[in-house]
Amino acid sequence: MKDISPNDALQLLDISPQPVMLLENTGAIRACNQAFRTLVSEDSDSAADITLDPDLLAPLLGTSTVVNWVMPSGDERWLAIEVIELPGIQARFYTDITEKLRLRHERDALQTELGEQTLYDLRNSSLLSRRGILISLAPLVARARRYNSPLSLITLSINTTEDRLADALSDMTALLRDQTRWADLVGCHTNDTFILVLQETTRDAALLLVEKLAAQVERMNANETQSITACYGITDCQKNDDAESILERAEQALVEAASNETGRAIAL
Repeated sequence: MKDISPNDALQLLDISPQPVMLLENTGAIRACNQAFRTLVSEDSDSAADITLDPDLLAPLLGTSTVVNWVMPSGDERWLAIEVIELPGIQARFYTDITEKLRLRHERDALQTELGEQTLYDLRNSSLLSRRGILISLAPLVARARRYNSPLSLITLSINTTEDRLADALSDMTALLRDQTRWADLVGCHTNDTFILVLQETTRDAALLLVEKLAAQVERMNANETQSITACYGITDCQKNDDAESILERAEQALVEAASNETGRAIAL
């Protein structure tokens, strides 16, 4: 590339669409280009006459690579900052990522809504989602109450290192499939909580299944350097239950089991 004069370089910098500011090592602002003035001004008409107030711009002068900045107009912006060290000064490049983050948040919200509406777990389509469990559970609860037949639920969560979590979830899915019958329902909640719906199963029988699952988890740990710990919540269908109430009770039992230092299985 052909060498350019300092004046040409300054002109290119000033007309660049990338907001740039030069910051002295003392913290004083040496210079900025027109794009930076436009970024921090209330509107494009006032950009040329804006006064660079160090106090106002203090959030933009720190060490963070992403900052949340409230403009003089009150508008909120998210800015990504890239710093290049030069002799005696810093060249600081600013990118407005407000719209990018807004779109990301909208995407995440839509994914969450989709996860709440779908009948199957988004990560493992062989498992029902919580909503899928609720819909499938409703007629089973009605049948259990009508014929006074047993119906039990087990909720369980696992804890392990981040490196092993994906494999642990896969192993646990296979274990639950192996230990349940074809008529039982197996689901997974968004926070990696598994849900078992056990037809024609008393609370005592559900507790025996928990003991078997716990023993199998211990066997799985014998061949691994990073162990899995599991907590269990157990409940059965009670008078006046509906699908929502029995599932919430099973989930509450799991919460209590996770916080109980004397045991990892709670029946409600």
